[in-house]
Amino acid sequence: MSDSTTASRAPQLPGNKHHLRRPSAFLLILFPIFPAIFLFHLDSLDPAELPLHELTDRPQVVAQRVNSHMLDGSERLGEPKLPGPEDIAYDPESGIIYTGCADGWVRRVRLNDSTVEEWVNTGGRPLGLVLGPHKEVIVTDTEKGLFRLSENGTVELLTDKAEGVKFRLADGVDVAEDGTIYFTDASYKYGLNESTRDILEGRPHG
Repeated sequence: MSDSTTASRAPQLPGNKHHLRRPSAFLLILFPIFPAIFLFHLDSLDPAELPLHELTDRPQVVAQRVNSHMLDGSERLGEPKLPGPEDIAYDPESGIIYTGCADGWVRRVRLNDSTVEEWVNTGGRPLGLVLGPHKEVIVTDTEKGLFRLSENGTVELLTDKAEGVKFRLADGVDVAEDGTIYFTDASYKYGLNESTRDILEGRPHG
């Protein structure tokens, strides 16, 4: 009787079964870590060291009061025909406002009747605009570069790189009285759609 009881109990090794399942569960937990490490080393993000002294050694900045009545009596122009207007250039003689939109069009808005006209498409994302000395419009287009748009709509690429480095985020632009064009490239590493990564990295790429 005792022999049969011992024999029936022998195959039941709950501790051993539980022990055999542990390695497989451990490997399942460990498996995603290796691809994550590999992808981390492939990522080009190179964040700068956080300058803690800049956060503690400077006096507190007090924000100026906002005039809540500043826009009272103002009028919205061009809605909804101006998707994502970024900057404007105004020609006081013709009463025309030029603005670059998110769909690549530089559009013209006539102040006398608020008419919106699709003028020139740069094929990219026009950001900065300024009126030149000969009625031309100077435009910075994120990755395409610096353009001159003549009064009749002719597009001329002035430059798309500096010292052999291509622009990734050509942004602001202005023209001096002597005709010299000054413009900015906010980042040579990250484009407009990656601007968050540029902020997180915190390095002077512009």
